[in-house]
Amino acid sequence: MSENESQRVGVILGTERSTPMEWWVAIEPNAYLQLDDVVVVRTQVPGVGEVKLSGVVDIVRASHEGSRFEGDVFLAERGVLPVQLARSAHVITTRVEPECWVPPNPGDMVCRVRSTERERALYFDGMEERLVAGVSRDGLPVYIDLSFLDGRRGAHVNISGVSGVATKTTYASFLLYGLFHSGILGREAPNTKAIIFNVKGEDLLFLDRPNARLDEEQRKRYGAIGLQPGPFQSQGESI
Repeated sequence: MSENESQRVGVILGTERSTPMEWWVAIEPNAYLQLDDVVVVRTQVPGVGEVKLSGVVDIVRASHEGSRFEGDVFLAERGVLPVQLARSAHVITTRVEPECWVPPNPGDMVCRVRSTERERALYFDGMEERLVAGVSRDGLPVYIDLSFLDGRRGAHVNISGVSGVATKTTYASFLLYGLFHSGILGREAPNTKAIIFNVKGEDLLFLDRPNARLDEEQRKRYGAIGLQPGPFQSQGESI
C-alpha cells in the first residue's frame, strides 16, 4: 500500500452491535489489522447520504467458528472437527463526517488509510503548528498541537509508562528534543527554555553527547519524522 492509498481490510461485523462510538470489523482472510491502525468506513444514511466514520483499532482477536469447548482446538488441529478461523478488530471512533452520529451497517467496507485520510481521522489537519510526538506502529508520524503545549491554549502533557526503567524520562527528553530541533519554534527559539529536574542520578548528564548505540534502523525512524538524531545543541547544568 502506497502513501496515498487506502486498503480494504474487512467489513463491519454483523454479530456484534455497532454504535456511533465503537464498532467491530471482520478482517479479510488475506488482510490484517494491528493495534493503533487507523481505519475508515463509509455508510449510507437515508436523507443524509454518505457518512464517513474514522477510528483507531484498540482490540484485535482471533477465534474458531464451529467449536464449543476449549478442547475443540485439538480436534480441529487433527482435522477431526471442521472449524473456520475468524479474526476481528474493535475500533474506537475518532471522527465523523458529516457529524451525523449513526452506527455503520453490517457489511460496510472498512479500509486502512494513510496520508490525507489518516491525518483527517486523527485531526492532524486542524493543527496549525504540529510538534512530532513519535511514530505509530506502522512507521507513520504522530503529532500533537503545539498550542496545547506552549501555554497559548494549554501547557500540559501526560506521559505514562513502566516505572523504574526511565521510559517516561526518555520520552520527555525526546519530546523536548523535537521541540528544540525541529524548527517549529521559529523566531521564538532563542527565548524558549526547558528546565529538567533531574532525579535519575547521572543519566541526564549525557544529553550533550551523541548516542553511541544508535543503529541505522533507528536513524531511519528519526528521518521519517523529520528529525536528525544527535545531542542537545544548547544545554547547561546547575547543582
